[in-house]
Amino acid sequence: MDKQQNWSTELYKGMEVHVTALQKEDAKHKWDYTVRVCEPGVDATAESELAAESGDDADYVSANEALAAGFAKGYAMVSELRE
Repeated sequence: MDKQQNWSTELYKGMEVHVTALQKEDAKHKWDYTVRVCEPGVDATAESELAAESGDDADYVSANEALAAGFAKGYAMVSELRE
């Protein structure tokens, strides 16, 4: 069953960075994130409209920690795209 994703969005260097924190199914207090980067105003859930998407293999102890890591990763991705 798919879990509902609540996306947080920030504008960074002219791109939208969308991040969601996801609780890992196999561990009660472990979180991960998904990052999606797209042009402003584009539906971030539409795979064909994404400029980039990423996550990582780390375990975070809270949703807020996972969100912070996700935004850091998203900003780095935008910086690479904009170079």
